[in-house]
Amino acid sequence: MLCDRVRMDAYYNSIFKNKHHFEGKVVLDVGTGSGILAIWSAQAGARKVYAVEATKMAEHAAELVKSNELQHVVEVIEGTMEDITLPEKVDVIISEWMGNFLLRESMLDSVLCARDRWLKPNGVMYPSHAPMWLAPIKSTLIDQKMNDFEGSMDDWYCFIDDTKNYYGVDMSALTKPFTHEQKKYYLQTSIWNNMERGSSDIKQSSGKLLPQVRDKFFIE
Repeated sequence: MLCDRVRMDAYYNSIFKNKHHFEGKVVLDVGTGSGILAIWSAQAGARKVYAVEATKMAEHAAELVKSNELQHVVEVIEGTMEDITLPEKVDVIISEWMGNFLLRESMLDSVLCARDRWLKPNGVMYPSHAPMWLAPIKSTLIDQKMNDFEGSMDDWYCFIDDTKNYYGVDMSALTKPFTHEQKKYYLQTSIWNNMERGSSDIKQSSGKLLPQVRDKFFIE
């Protein structure tokens, strides 16, 4: 996040243009990382900020808080939201939990846990809403990933034959879990790719817009 000017500006402006949500309030920063959001919350006037971080990054966050002379406001806690206990309910929950395809970093569960356990009934969340837009795309990466999966399975079947012929051990019992693992690795992981917008392939029929999808899409 620190290297992403768009995200930095978005959070900075959200906090400092809405100081009334932070002044004199108790704030919980879920997954504080470097501690930047906790520091901004304190600078915006928060009475107390609990900055929770599950990794050893908490040590660096605490050092950064101290170097900005905010240790009297910001308390860095190393642990997970599911395990830690706070001494009070909070007025604000702030977190930078978004990843690729919004949910990729898998932090949303921790944010929801924090909300259900610690947010006051009239509390606010930053961010509070996240719209998603979906559209079919055409990309050679899809075919490439399918080819990689099929190549991996071909190698597996050759391995089974060789192991049985040369070493007398039948490994075919592991085909099902191996296939599941390879599908997850090759076909069920997100892809980041820059796409150019092309002409839509939509036809008018009986007053309705019907998309004509000509390429294969593998959705598991």
